[in-house]
Amino acid sequence: MRRLRFAILSFAHVHAWSYARVLRSLEEAELVAIYDDDPERLRRAAELYGVRDAYTDYRQLLRRDDVDAVVIASENAKHAELAVAAAEAGKHMIVEKPLATTLEDAERMIRAAERAGVKLQQAFVMRYHDVTVEVKRMLEAGAVGRVLAITTTNHGKFPGLWFDDPKLAGGGAVMDHTVHTADLMRWYTGDEVEEVYAVIGRNIRPHLRSEDCALISLRFRGGVLGSIDCSWSRHEGWPIWGDVFLAVYGTEGFIAVDAFRPCINLVTDEGRRFTWHYFGPDADFNMIRDFVHAVLEDRPPRATGYDGYKALEVALAAYESAKAGSPVKLPLR
Repeated sequence: MRRLRFAILSFAHVHAWSYARVLRSLEEAELVAIYDDDPERLRRAAELYGVRDAYTDYRQLLRRDDVDAVVIASENAKHAELAVAAAEAGKHMIVEKPLATTLEDAERMIRAAERAGVKLQQAFVMRYHDVTVEVKRMLEAGAVGRVLAITTTNHGKFPGLWFDDPKLAGGGAVMDHTVHTADLMRWYTGDEVEEVYAVIGRNIRPHLRSEDCALISLRFRGGVLGSIDCSWSRHEGWPIWGDVFLAVYGTEGFIAVDAFRPCINLVTDEGRRFTWHYFGPDADFNMIRDFVHAVLEDRPPRATGYDGYKALEVALAAYESAKAGSPVKLPLR
């Protein structure tokens, strides 16, 4: 089988390090080059993953003929610049969520990929977690009848770094933690959101520059109601980045899922503190492997640029709703 040769464009996002780990372990892929505009971060990544070719100029990297695809994991506001350049260089791409910080930038990215004939995948890893994939199968099989409502949570620790900088992140916890579950609800219902109502606060870490919590209500065109409880509400010592809990209410049944529940709790007599070891599915691995095969088999990714656009639209509508104090109708554009 042909191996797809990857470059990673920036390690600014915390997930970039896991994606590099996956690329180093996949038989179907090879990590051949990396870029970062932070020289120290670039040095650390190159040493950790044994990458010889490390660049501080992404344009120089993209001129390489031996790079087939890129993973873009920069600060959110820089996604569009990197993605358009990658498309124009003929590189397939996975883009960290959210797709961009504005709908205009998201459209530019999608159009650039379409013009170049390259794959653009949004890094919605929850479409690749075994548990949430099984829920999709159950719903398609009619396990709960007609879906009436879906409630979701995505809580996490504050990631630090640039995540509360509105210029780089596009917002706070809403931008960071809305898109995953908004996308799952679109995926499960096969429908689009028509109305968003949100209440947003900075109640947990008042020193931050952006919001750290929100409650968001959604109404889909077909009548399904959805809710998203998203926040940076977990303590810095919490053993996992966050959670994804969802409950699906149907006319004939109910499904509840806590995606990251599988774990081993350990405490020893040696004074070692309580530890938590996740042993569930590796959604990052599943996502990148599927993207590799999507490129090699010339099929659409499971989560496209358009899927990223629609989830971003929900997050941006939440900001508009909170500012106006009233529901906001979609589409925004």
